[in-house]
Amino acid sequence: MSHEFNHVRDLLDELVSLVNSGQGISDIHLEQDLPLMIKTPRGWRQAGAAPVTLADMAPVLGAIDKDWELKIVDRAIDRPFALPDYRLRCHVYRSSGGAMVTVSIRCLPARPIPLAQIGLPQYAWTMLEATRGVIVVTGPTGSGKTTTIASMLDHINATRSAHIVTIEEPIEYRLQRKQSIISQKEVPTDTATFSSGLREALRQNPDVLMVGEIRDFDTADTVLYAGDAGHLVLATMHTTSAVGALARLLDFFPADQRDRRAAGLARSLVGVIFQSLVPNERGDALVLAHEILFNHNQQLARYIADPGKVHQIEDVLRRREDTMSRSLNDVLAQLVAQKIIAARDAMRAAYNRLELHDMLGRMR
Repeated sequence: MSHEFNHVRDLLDELVSLVNSGQGISDIHLEQDLPLMIKTPRGWRQAGAAPVTLADMAPVLGAIDKDWELKIVDRAIDRPFALPDYRLRCHVYRSSGGAMVTVSIRCLPARPIPLAQIGLPQYAWTMLEATRGVIVVTGPTGSGKTTTIASMLDHINATRSAHIVTIEEPIEYRLQRKQSIISQKEVPTDTATFSSGLREALRQNPDVLMVGEIRDFDTADTVLYAGDAGHLVLATMHTTSAVGALARLLDFFPADQRDRRAAGLARSLVGVIFQSLVPNERGDALVLAHEILFNHNQQLARYIADPGKVHQIEDVLRRREDTMSRSLNDVLAQLVAQKIIAARDAMRAAYNRLELHDMLGRMR
C-alpha cells in the first residue's frame, strides 16, 4: 500500500528568513493558493513559485491569533507579531466571497530608529524642543510616518522628564521608560476611539500626547484644544503634501467654525513634516524625502489663520522666505544632484512634477 504525504511548508521560518534577509522588505503578502509576494524598494515581486496553501498558512495564522478561524468570520484581524529585531503588523482578512484567506504584513524595526538615522535634517529636531503645540507628520500609506513618530517620542523620552501618552491602533513600538513616564493606549482595547483616548489622556497629566491618526472631527477638535492648552501633541495624517495637511485639518470643521479653528491652529502649530520613501539609486534601500513647514516662531501664522490663504504657503516655500522650511521638490532635486536617488524615482515621488522637471532640467 502506498502512502501519499502532503508537504506543509514551514512558512513561519520562511517569513523570519525573508524579514532578516537584508533585502529591504517593507511588506509581505500571503494569499491562499497563490505564491508569496514581497515589497522591496523597487516594488512588489514574487518570492518563489510555489503557491501558499491554507495548511501552510495555518501555523502563521495561529501565531497571529489562536482564535483566528472564529474571529475572521465576522471581521478582519489586526495584530502585531514580535520578532527579535522586527515587529510585524499583521492584517488577516477574507476575500472572494469568504473563500480565500489573505494576510498583509508590514515589517517594522522592533525598536525605534535613532532620530539621527531616519533621514530628517538635524534642525528638524528643534520642533521637539517645544513644550506645547502641535506637530503633524503626514504622508501616504507606507511612507514611514509611524517610524518617524516613534523616533521622535524616543528622543523626547531620552532627553526630557515628561509624561508621554500615546493613542495607537495598534501599538507599533513598545517604548521603554528612560527619562520619561510612558503610557501607551491601544484602540479599541484600552480606549474606544482615538478621540475618546485623547480626551481621557488629558485627565492623566500628560506633557506629550501622540495620536496615531487624525481621521475625524472629534480627534481634530481635541488635538487643537490640547495643543493650545499647554500640551505637546504629535499626530499623523494621510495627505499628499505638508500644506495639504493644514487644509485637511481645517476641513474637519464646519464652515462656520473654520475661521476660529484656523486662528487656533495658527497659534498652536509648531510644524508639519510631510514624507515620502524613495528607492535609492541602486534600488536596494529606501531614502526619506521630506517637506517641512516651520511655525515655531509664528512665521507662517498669518497664512494659517486665514483658511483662504493656506495655499499661499506653497509660494512661501518656493521663494524660500523661511530658511528652515523646505519644499519636497527642493529636497528631491538635492537628492538627485547628490546621486542618492534617480531622477525617474524623484519624479514619481513629486506631487508637483512639472516644477520638479524644470528644476532637474536646470541642473543638467
